[in-house]
Amino acid sequence: MKKDAERNRKKRTFIYLWILIALSVLLVAATYTWFALSQTPHVNDMALYVNADSGLELALAYDAPDEEWGQRLDFLDMVSEDYPLKPATWSNARQSLVTIQYGFDGRSTGNWIELTDERNANRQDGDGYYVVGTFYARSFSPCKVSLAEAVEVNEGENGAGTYVIGTPVWDPQRIIHSDGGAGAETAIRLGFRITPVDAESGQPRGIPEFFIYEPNCNGHESGEAGYTPTPSIDGSETLINADHLILQERSTWTEADPVQRGVTIKDLGRFVSNKELFPLESGGKVKIELYIWLEGQDVDCISRIDKAEILASIQFHVDYSGQSGMDDIP
Repeated sequence: MKKDAERNRKKRTFIYLWILIALSVLLVAATYTWFALSQTPHVNDMALYVNADSGLELALAYDAPDEEWGQRLDFLDMVSEDYPLKPATWSNARQSLVTIQYGFDGRSTGNWIELTDERNANRQDGDGYYVVGTFYARSFSPCKVSLAEAVEVNEGENGAGTYVIGTPVWDPQRIIHSDGGAGAETAIRLGFRITPVDAESGQPRGIPEFFIYEPNCNGHESGEAGYTPTPSIDGSETLINADHLILQERSTWTEADPVQRGVTIKDLGRFVSNKELFPLESGGKVKIELYIWLEGQDVDCISRIDKAEILASIQFHVDYSGQSGMDDIP
């Protein structure tokens, strides 16, 4: 009897052990990205320029004098390049970014911490997770505004339009460029909160809309190609509905031939979804809040991303077709 009891005890122990292993695998699979962040990845250097087509003007304040409205803004006029990006995820249900909560033992508690612009944006300390810059757009003709396609210039030596790419960093010892992005360009997200405002008072005139721009959507740190939807913690397949998700294929760079310092050849990705952001009436203004974060739910948000350097360009395209404001003559 004792031998049978001992045998049964060992059998139960063996079964419990396998159940524990199976549950552990499921838990790790369900939160793989966040578990991979034992060394918190971050982007610590981002050069981003915001441009607009002729006819659309940008400024840092809704009531800026006319001479301060133009077609180009440097994002560093709004935020510091020293503000780090750390993993967060967009919750459409909360209309905010959130991050996962860890216990004292370093394991996930399964709870989420809601982040706020006041407490967690544009900071250099441990509470800083993402950056946000605010600016305004105006037009004196009715138009529709979207993100501009990326375009290679000078046979790829330069780029224009909208894209995100790892910064080519010159290595004088090896006489070659290295990829400063470290894969962060495949996990980064840019969000646009668009709010129509009164041209005179700057007060909101409508309900804000939030769009998420996912650059390099079909590129992965592993080298595999193909779009993988980023699941939301709200239970949906993607972070936001399809009408507000802007997808762009991967942008890359290669060395020039012969190799030259400061020169790389860019192959920029094309948009594969709707890229329209907002309409503008004649004399209208909108407030644009541009959010940038590392998407923690993305399969490419891994701890290898450390001190990444990103080069990004945002350009707004203006479409006046069908926006003349004139009635057709019967």
